[in-house]
Amino acid sequence: MKKLSLILCILISLHGFSQISHGGNPVSFNKNLSTAPIHITPTLNLQSYIKEDKITDTHKDIAWRFGIEQFVNLNLNNSGVWTTLSNGDRIWRLTIQSPNAKTTNLNYSAFNLPIGATFFVYTKNERLGSFTNENNKANGQFSTSLLKGDYSTLEYYEPAAVQGQGTIEILSIIHGYRDLFNHAKSFGSSGACNVNAICDTAFWGNEIRSAVMLLTSSNSRICSAALINNVLQDGTPYVLTAKHCNPSFNNIFMFNYQSSDCVTNIDGITSQTISGCTLRAIDIPSDFALVELSSAPPANYNVFYAGWSNINIAPTKGTGIHFPSLDVKKISHDDDNVIESGYYSSGNDHWEVLDWNSGTTEGGSSGSPLFDQNHRIVGQLHGGNAACGNDAFDYYGKFSYSWETNTLIGKQLKHWLDPNNSGATTLDGYDPNGATLTTDAVLLNIDGINSFICGDSIFPQITIRNHGSNTLNSLTINYELDGGGFNTLNWTGSLVSYASENVTLPTFYTSNGPHTFIATCSNPNGTFDGNPMNDSAYVNFTSNSNPVLATMDLTTDDYGSELSWVVRDNTSGATLLEGGGYPNITGGQTYNETLCLYGGCFTLTLYDNASTPDGYCCSFGNGSTLITENSSGDTLGIDNTFSTDSINFAFCMDSLTGIHEYTNASFNLYPNPNTGIFTIITQSKKPFNVVIYDVIGQVVYKEENIAQNTTQLNLSNNKKGIYLILIESEKERIVKRLVIQ
Repeated sequence: MKKLSLILCILISLHGFSQISHGGNPVSFNKNLSTAPIHITPTLNLQSYIKEDKITDTHKDIAWRFGIEQFVNLNLNNSGVWTTLSNGDRIWRLTIQSPNAKTTNLNYSAFNLPIGATFFVYTKNERLGSFTNENNKANGQFSTSLLKGDYSTLEYYEPAAVQGQGTIEILSIIHGYRDLFNHAKSFGSSGACNVNAICDTAFWGNEIRSAVMLLTSSNSRICSAALINNVLQDGTPYVLTAKHCNPSFNNIFMFNYQSSDCVTNIDGITSQTISGCTLRAIDIPSDFALVELSSAPPANYNVFYAGWSNINIAPTKGTGIHFPSLDVKKISHDDDNVIESGYYSSGNDHWEVLDWNSGTTEGGSSGSPLFDQNHRIVGQLHGGNAACGNDAFDYYGKFSYSWETNTLIGKQLKHWLDPNNSGATTLDGYDPNGATLTTDAVLLNIDGINSFICGDSIFPQITIRNHGSNTLNSLTINYELDGGGFNTLNWTGSLVSYASENVTLPTFYTSNGPHTFIATCSNPNGTFDGNPMNDSAYVNFTSNSNPVLATMDLTTDDYGSELSWVVRDNTSGATLLEGGGYPNITGGQTYNETLCLYGGCFTLTLYDNASTPDGYCCSFGNGSTLITENSSGDTLGIDNTFSTDSINFAFCMDSLTGIHEYTNASFNLYPNPNTGIFTIITQSKKPFNVVIYDVIGQVVYKEENIAQNTTQLNLSNNKKGIYLILIESEKERIVKRLVIQ
C-alpha cells in the first residue's frame, strides 16, 4: 500500500492564539482606495490529479486530496501596494487569484505582526481576521483557512508607531479543485449511506464536539481527528489522529464543520480554526499520531475533550465520527462486537469493525476516533475496505497498543495523557466550558443483548452518565420487556460531570421470536432531568429459543487474521452471526464454529480482508470450509478453492416444502457432495418419485414412478451449490440436501 512520507511536526512553543480571529473590519472598508494589484497563478491542468485521485481515494491510508499547492514568493516588499494615510498609518493590499479554483487557502513562511497591527484575508462575501500580534508563533510561520472562489485579498494595517516592523511572506497558495462548500446540491460528496452527526446529538453530542477536521500535506489534503482528554483534565489541547495523516507544524485544524440539519446536508461553519501544532508522539504499528495544538480552542468553539480506554478488551459496539470525502461531519455505528486484528496481516495492534450497521467511512475519514460502547476512544482509523453498498471492514489502530507498547515517550500515549503515572485505565471526557445543565442524567447504552440471541435468556446491562454540573447521587431506572410492565431499580452512587457507570439488570427469559427491551432513567437526585431527550434507550432483538444448530469447520491458511465471516437470513437480509480474525499460524489451523440458526434459508459469506485478497487457497496454505447440520450430519456447504475477496455459501436448515428429513429411511444417497452424478439405493419394493429444488424453492429436476432399486441422477449440468431432494414413496417421504461441487 502506498504511504505518504512523514512530515514531522517541528517542536514549537505554544504562543498566542494561532489562527483564531479577533473580529473587526479591514481599515480600507472605510477608505476610498484604488483596486489592489492582482497576482495570478498559472492555470492548472487537473487531469493527471483527477486520474490519480480515482486510485488513491479508495485507500483510506492516504490522506484525501482536495487541493494543489502552488509555490509563490510574495511579501510586503516585492508585491502588493502600500497606501499611507493622513496620520502616517499604512495599509498594504494584494489580491491573489488561482484561476478556476473552487477554494483557496494560504501558507506563510514568515508571519510576525507588531502590537496594534491587523491582518485580514477576504473575498466579496467572506472574511478571515483580524489577526494580530497574538497570532504570532515562535517558529514565525502561519496559515489561513479556506475561502470560497478563486481569489482573495490580503490586507495589512500598520500604525505609524510600528512602521516597518511587520513581516508577512506568502509561501504557497492551495488551489482547491474539489469543493468543500457546495455539498448541499448533491447531498454531500460522500456516499449517501452516511449519516449527519447532528442526528445523534442526543446521545453522542459531546463526542461529536470532539471531532476535528485536519488539513494536512501543506493544507492540501484532509484527515479526521479528535480532541482527547488527559488525566490532569487541564484542557491541554491534545489531538489524536493517524500517523499516515502526516500532521505538520503549520496544519489547520477545523472545528464544528457539520450540518445543522439531520436529513439534508447544509454546509457548516469553516471559520473556527487553529493553525499549528507540536508533535508529541507517533508510531507505526498502530498508525497513531498525537499532537498538541498551538493554542487551546476558545470558549466560543464549544469543544469537548473525549475520554478514552487503554484496556485491551474488544468493544461490544463501535462508533466512528469523521469527515468522509471533505463532507460535513458524519457518524457511523457498528452494533456488534469489534474484533482484534492486524492491519491486513498478522498482529494484535488493530481493532477490526467487520461491518457497519449504519453509515460507513471513506477517504478523509482517516485518523477519526473509534468509540466503544461507553463513549471512550479505543482507536483511530488506519484504513479498510468499507464503503456505501458493501459489508466490508475497517481497521483502527488500537489505543491500548499505542498506550505504552513502545517505551520511548515519543512513541507512546501514556507519557502525555497520564503525565503523573496515575495508572488510569479509563478516562471520561472533559468539557472546558462546563456542563450547561445542573442536572442531566443520560441512559447512554444498553449492552448484553445481541440482535440475535441463541437461547431464551438475555443479560441486560445499561450505562448511565452524568451530563450535569452537579454530582449525580441517585437515579430511578425503569426497564421492561415487550410492554410487560416496568420494573424499577433505585440506583445510588457518586458520578461527577461526564463520569459513567455500568449497571447490571436482572436476567430475562424470552420466548421464540422478536422482542423489544426498553430502559429509562428519571428523577436524578430526586428532581427533574434538565434534558429528557437522552433518558431512554431500547434494543430490538430476536430470541432463538428453539435453535437448529450447524457447525462450520473453517481451516485457515497461514494468515488467519485476514479471514472473517457473516451469516445472514436470506428473507430479511438481517445479519445473524459473524466472526473471524483468527491467529496467523504457519500451515493454518481448523476452527469449529457453532452456527445457531432456525428453520429457514441463509447465506454464509466468508471474507478475505487482505489488501490483495487471495482467500485461503493456495498461495499461503490450503484452507477449506465445511458446513454441516448437527442433527443430520448433512453437508450444507463445502469448499477448498476460495482464492478471491469473498465466497458465499447458501443453505437451508429446513425443507422449503415443510417436509422434515428422516434419518432412518430405507433410501441412501451417495456420494454427497460430488460434481453432479448421484446414486439412490433403496430397499423398498415400491416405486418412488424424486423432486429436486434449488435454494429458492424452484424445481430443477423431477422423475416419477422409479422402480429400480438403484437409480443414477445426472445433475452435472446444474450450477454448483446446495439443493434439496425430496424422495417420496407410498410409505415414506424424506428430504435430503445435495451439494454439487
